[in-house]
Amino acid sequence: MLLLTGMLVLLLGPIAWWATPAKHLQGKDKADVRNATRQTLLAAVGGLVVLTGAAFTARTFYLTRRGQFTDRYTKAIGQLASDRLTERLGGIYALEHLMVESDQDHNTVVEVLAAFIRENAPLESAASKVIGPVGSTEVTAAPKDRAQRPRTDVQAALTVLGRRPDRPESNRVNLRRTDLTGADLSGARLQGATMTRARLQGAFLAKAQLQGAFLVGAELPGAYLGGAQLQNAHLEGAQLRDADLSGAQLQGANLTRAQLQDAHLSGAQLQGAYLTRAQLQGANLARADLQGANLARADLQGANLDGADLQSANLGSF
Repeated sequence: MLLLTGMLVLLLGPIAWWATPAKHLQGKDKADVRNATRQTLLAAVGGLVVLTGAAFTARTFYLTRRGQFTDRYTKAIGQLASDRLTERLGGIYALEHLMVESDQDHNTVVEVLAAFIRENAPLESAASKVIGPVGSTEVTAAPKDRAQRPRTDVQAALTVLGRRPDRPESNRVNLRRTDLTGADLSGARLQGATMTRARLQGAFLAKAQLQGAFLVGAELPGAYLGGAQLQNAHLEGAQLRDADLSGAQLQGANLTRAQLQDAHLSGAQLQGAYLTRAQLQGANLARADLQGANLARADLQGANLDGADLQSANLGSF
């Protein structure tokens, strides 16, 4: 209180006198000018006090809100580790709400959910394999149980990742070497995601956003990718036997050595795609756009190329 009183005395006394250009004035005029100066100084100080209070209030609000976010995050992580499915689901959706509300926590939540999927749906080392004739490429067998699906909580985490807010992200979504057989990823936003050697047999990826995604060696036999966005995706050596890629956007995609036997590629956009040594026996490429595509040494035995556009394509010897 004494400090405030002293500041007011200085403000209304010496400072007001010093700040008043009244040397040429006399009597009442000089007093009026000094009073006006005092009022201006008081108004300025009052505004400064208000701004300081507002800044303090904003800072307090920010710290309180960050504390609330931290508490919610901690609780959600605890729920993810629960033995009860309902609690794990609650943790997943709590993290989604946190991610939607907080730009600052977006990347952390994405990393946590991706790690949860990797830990709970790992690719088994002893995968089911079928071996072709001697000298042929080893391919993964399609699942015997076509009804196989991911665990409920794993699917929930995938769904949340697939519909996360569209914001800049510091890292790629990492789902490499995961078993996502039969997963529903329709319309999922997974641009640039790392899904190297992921198992996606029978998965539903209609209109999924997979531009620039890394699907090297991924297993997708029987998967549905109708209308999927796969521009510039990396599908080298991917297993796509009997997969449905009708109308898929594959411009500039790398399908070198991909296994596409009996795949459905009708109406697919493959301009500038790399199909070097791709296995396309029996594939349906009717009305596919292959302008500028590289088909050098691709195997097209029995493939349907009715109405396909092969302008400027490198057909090499197949």
